[in-house]
Amino acid sequence: MQQCFLGVEVEMSFNGLRLEYALEGSSNYIAWKDKMEAVLDDNGLKEFIDAEVPNPTDVAQVEAWQKKTAKCGRILLEGVKDHIVSSLHGKASPSLTWKALTDLFQSKSDQRKLVLKDKLRNIKCEKGDSMPKYLV
Repeated sequence: MQQCFLGVEVEMSFNGLRLEYALEGSSNYIAWKDKMEAVLDDNGLKEFIDAEVPNPTDVAQVEAWQKKTAKCGRILLEGVKDHIVSSLHGKASPSLTWKALTDLFQSKSDQRKLVLKDKLRNIKCEKGDSMPKYLV
């Protein structure tokens, strides 16, 4: 994709999620996580969120490592809505960014159980409704 930046045609590449799939919060975290893992895997970057990838000792590999780290970080930041970016400020690596997002938005099992129990408790059968409607 070509874009004009300060009067210069610049080749732009986009390797992340489309804006409509951006992380908004807990409500779309699971779907976002699955899509983001697929995007990172497709770009050969999933290892950077799975664990800390140490800086290589071989000087010839350092530049490639830096580019991959920066690309992974950029894809993660472009994949979240603006109100979430401030929570990620200062994270030193993509794996720390990923961990911060997981800590913020992944439902904890006990907390999730309470929410589901509360939803179940608030279900009320309307007059004339059949029971199977509520069981499906």
